[in-house]
Amino acid sequence: MPEARTTPARSRRGATVGHHRAPLTRDSIVTGAIALIEREGPDALSMRRLGARLGVQGMALYHHFSSREELLGAIADELLAPLDEVELTDDCAEACRRFATTLRGVAARRSATFQLIGLQPFDSSSALRPVERLLQVLVDAGCAPHRALAIYRAIVSYARGYALAEATGFTVDATRREGRRRLHALPAEEFPILAGQADELAALNADDAYVMGLEAMLRGLVG
Repeated sequence: MPEARTTPARSRRGATVGHHRAPLTRDSIVTGAIALIEREGPDALSMRRLGARLGVQGMALYHHFSSREELLGAIADELLAPLDEVELTDDCAEACRRFATTLRGVAARRSATFQLIGLQPFDSSSALRPVERLLQVLVDAGCAPHRALAIYRAIVSYARGYALAEATGFTVDATRREGRRRLHALPAEEFPILAGQADELAALNADDAYVMGLEAMLRGLVG
C-alpha cells in the first residue's frame, strides 16, 4: 500500500502553516523601506506597498510607527547616522568640510531616499547630536553661538542642496551625453556659452564643482 502523501496545513488565507517569518522590528521596517525606495523611487513608499514587501498587511506597520511621517523620521535618522561617526578636528574649516562632505556622501549612497527626506527638517535627537558636536568645535574656536549656527546652516544648506541637485539632475550638465545634446540644440547666438562652448563645459565634473563651491564658502566663513 503506497504511503499517503501529506501536505503542510494551510491557514484560511492560504499561507503555509509552520513557515516562520522573522518578527517585524522598527529596524527591519526602516531597512525594508529604504530598499523599496531605492528600487522603485521616492514616490513608491506607502504603508501598503511596504507591508507587501515585508510580507505583512500594511496595518501591521502601525504597531511600530504611528504614521508614515514617523517612519520618514526614522528613515532620516538611519540615513544620517554616518554624521555621528565623523571625526571632527579642532580645525574649523576641516570640521565643516568633513561634515558637509559626509552629508553629500550619504545622499549619493541612497539618492532616491535622500530625495524623499532631504527637504524635511533633520531635527530629531539623533540628527541633532552631530550638529551639537560641530557647533561646539566652532564655539571652542571663538565663534559666538549665533555665528557658529550661521556657519553650520550655510555649509549644510550647500551640501544638502548640491546633493539634491545631483540626485535629481543638474540644470546644466555637459558631462552627460544627453545634457550636451540639449545644450548643442540651443541657438548659439542666444546662448554663446551654454551652446557654443558645451564641450568645454564638460570639463567640469560633479566632484570638482562641489569642492570648488565648498572651498569658496569655507574661505568666506572661517578663513
